[in-house]
Amino acid sequence: MALRDPILALLIFLISAAAVPAQTMRAATGPVQPPALTALNDAFRAAYADARSRVLKASGPTLIVNGDNFSLLRGGQRVEANVGTAIYDPVKTIAHIPLAIYVTLTPGDGGVDNDRLRTLAGLRELIPPAEASLDALKLSAATLARQKRIVAASVAFLDDVTRQHEFARSMLLAFTRRMAPLVMENVTEATRAQLDATHAQVSAWRRDLSPQEWNQLHVLIIGPHMPRENLVVTQYFLRLLHEPREGRRVVYAESLWEEPQALGLMGTHLLDGGAGEAFFGDYMRMHRDLLGDAASQYLVRLLPE
Repeated sequence: MALRDPILALLIFLISAAAVPAQTMRAATGPVQPPALTALNDAFRAAYADARSRVLKASGPTLIVNGDNFSLLRGGQRVEANVGTAIYDPVKTIAHIPLAIYVTLTPGDGGVDNDRLRTLAGLRELIPPAEASLDALKLSAATLARQKRIVAASVAFLDDVTRQHEFARSMLLAFTRRMAPLVMENVTEATRAQLDATHAQVSAWRRDLSPQEWNQLHVLIIGPHMPRENLVVTQYFLRLLHEPREGRRVVYAESLWEEPQALGLMGTHLLDGGAGEAFFGDYMRMHRDLLGDAASQYLVRLLPE
């Protein structure tokens, strides 16, 4: 059927033309290496994978940290423990209330659309039963009072916004700054509880390890990207094992939630550490880009200020 509307015809032509490159455009390719060099490099990769497996098997005990779940791998045996504490989740959850309000209202200010009003209403509905459940927990009087203050201030702010269907960002920031000290008190209390529980469990396992096993212990921490810097358990194990930084006996496996992948990363750390020591006298040299130093020197010439 002929298209009588010239605008419609033009739109169809443009859509069709835009789709062509996605179907026919080839990905750019780089230089092609001679097959003999490719075969040699493949042999290196196979030797590396084999060596990584051997190094990992000979590395001694490994303590795997995945949230509150700790696993000690030792001599082909596995022992597990959970170091969660009763106070951690409640104070964390209450501290999340002002954060939930902030993320719902940001960015901007002024009128609040219906979708966000529904989100705020849903949050508001969940707060009273959550607050009531705190009374059943064995919290100290000071801790319980702090949770009540966070809840009361959050509910008051929520009710004001939902009643007016608008907010000023300056008022939102005043609310969040007022909540920050209370939130940080919750953070401090949760951190101490987490560290005490971690230390108690690790100390119990340490008593079962020989001095040689303890000196060979490696810690593999599995976690997401954002808390990687300065993570509580990373700080604990670095201090416990007298390590100056992550990468040698304490390894952070970022977002490698499958344990075999995380253990593979630890094997890479161990093998690269040995190679760095063997070639450069620096265990950590291969833990950063081998080309990095040359790049820093050349970039001064390539991109002079």
